[in-house]
Amino acid sequence: MLNGLSAGNDAKSKGTDGGMKARIAILFTVVLTWHFICFFGVHYVCAQCFAVPRAESFIGEYVGTYVGDDYGTFIITISETGTIKGSITIRKNPNSVPLEGFCSHNGICEFYTSQKSILFRGKINFSYHMEGTWKQRNSSAKGIFIAVKAKP
Repeated sequence: MLNGLSAGNDAKSKGTDGGMKARIAILFTVVLTWHFICFFGVHYVCAQCFAVPRAESFIGEYVGTYVGDDYGTFIITISETGTIKGSITIRKNPNSVPLEGFCSHNGICEFYTSQKSILFRGKINFSYHMEGTWKQRNSSAKGIFIAVKAKP
């Protein structure tokens, strides 16, 4: 009789534990799903807020300055196709010099003077500021630059 009573209690406890385990598994699945939805939902919203702007929003005029081993100012215009045209004023040269180059769909831009004697490489961020580095091809002169979109 003791064995029968003991076996009955074991069966009841196994059934109760089995039901509790199922409830815990369901609760765990619901919580895991909720976290998954929240994580990717927040990630999606933040990506929209802080991502690099769309390629078509790069279009326009940027005014910038560069410093380092030399310094000066420049103005560039990015077209619908990503082509860059502009001019640069170099401290040593009172005349402006033409610039040309290209800006990719992800905001990475490269522009340069004729024969690539001065090369600028940078990236446009989410607030339409372009930052990067510059260097002269035939010397060790180099530095940094920053430009802002004239009308974001």
